[in-house]
Amino acid sequence: MRPVKIGMPVLMEYDNVLDNVLLAKELGLDFVELNINMLYCKPNEEFRHMLLEYKEKYDIEFTMHYYDTLDIGSTSKYYRNYLYTEFSEIGKYLEGVISRIILHLEPGAYMTINSEKNYVYKADKDYVTRTVNTVKTIEEILSTFSIGVYLENVPIAPFMEELYKELNDSGCKFCFDIGHNVIYHNYLYEEFRKKYNLNVKHMHMHNAYNKKDHQELLKGEVYIPSYFDFAIEHDVDIVIEVKDIENLRRSIKYLDTYFLNEKYLQKKSILI
Repeated sequence: MRPVKIGMPVLMEYDNVLDNVLLAKELGLDFVELNINMLYCKPNEEFRHMLLEYKEKYDIEFTMHYYDTLDIGSTSKYYRNYLYTEFSEIGKYLEGVISRIILHLEPGAYMTINSEKNYVYKADKDYVTRTVNTVKTIEEILSTFSIGVYLENVPIAPFMEELYKELNDSGCKFCFDIGHNVIYHNYLYEEFRKKYNLNVKHMHMHNAYNKKDHQELLKGEVYIPSYFDFAIEHDVDIVIEVKDIENLRRSIKYLDTYFLNEKYLQKKSILI
């Protein structure tokens, strides 16, 4: 038995949720992370009934990944109001279906000057307060449907440090993407996580090599076992975010080999 819940993302090799569910069950996984970017993952009444049927029939859980293009720090009140309406709709259709939704925490627009990215929000004195308020409003909306919000590190920049601190202080939960941690600003997220003891409760696990992420677990520069240990210690659910069938299978095999490894079993007995 695995010590934490393990899930997989929906795959582009499939054009329906059921095939993903069947693969997850074959691999002995606990949940499937739906992705609203996928054409076959659009919340509506039919989608809701289908997922409720799968949950019962296959004893599977679901989470949801929101659009990659989200700008959670937007200055536009019209865009923010659109988000509030959208999340109300998502909540209505996915109440009792998903336990959480993953949102990207992007640094926003930038201008490239002399090959250097200059972020617009860096000079915005209201950026932190506005972004925290937007996140908290979304959390309030979705909490009425018993859906949690988890903020994922994507591109990250030093000016975002105060935002991470304030989000954590306000009780937000985080999705720790360990591949992004490597390829975006060389472990800056890890620095923030440790400095502010970020409340990580969800993990996207994949390896990274030569600035390319979503590699299978056993290939790349990330030492995966240390993140297994982190997830176990902090009771963090893991999505094996490898996005094709072949490499996902190999990654799950690697994961299970690790959990059956003598060194892990010895470490587990010490922790107990």
